[in-house]
Amino acid sequence: MYRLMFIGLFLLWSVGIMAQRKLTVASLETKTPQRDIKVRIDNGPEITTPWNGEFEVPDSFKRIDFCHPKFQRRYVLHNEVRGDTIYLIPIRNAINEVVIYGKDRRKDMMANIMQPAIPKEPELPQVVPPGPDVIALLMWTWDHTFGPKVEARHKRKQALKKVRAQEQEYEAKWEALKAPPKKKE
Repeated sequence: MYRLMFIGLFLLWSVGIMAQRKLTVASLETKTPQRDIKVRIDNGPEITTPWNGEFEVPDSFKRIDFCHPKFQRRYVLHNEVRGDTIYLIPIRNAINEVVIYGKDRRKDMMANIMQPAIPKEPELPQVVPPGPDVIALLMWTWDHTFGPKVEARHKRKQALKKVRAQEQEYEAKWEALKAPPKKKE
């Protein structure tokens, strides 16, 4: 009688132990099983996957954490497990290390707390005269009405001077050609 009870309890206990699932870890890109992935079930001890990427999980788990330097860190909840394969996303263009140069604000804040407060001198207000700026208005009027006309007139005068100088040069050459040749004696 005790033997039958012992065998029955042993079978129930072994069924409880057998209530485990085999899962496989694979790369999302290549769909191949991955080795050396660190798996942690419900903050328990870490398990490292073998060459085929398989590991066993009890049916009553809440969370599985996956960690590997070549893949993004991932955790899966019990209700998210569909099928027997869990895919990890490879890290391609990620930076391995980030160095930040700068000041630690917390240290500065603590140092400023300990120092006595020194009142800052107030900035003097910029004095702007009330009313319209007559000089700026006159300059704008000049630049948009008379300025271009004066500049164009100056360019015409310069061009006329060049043309007149060239005309005088051509006239001198023409007079030289008109003059009767000198006789040689």
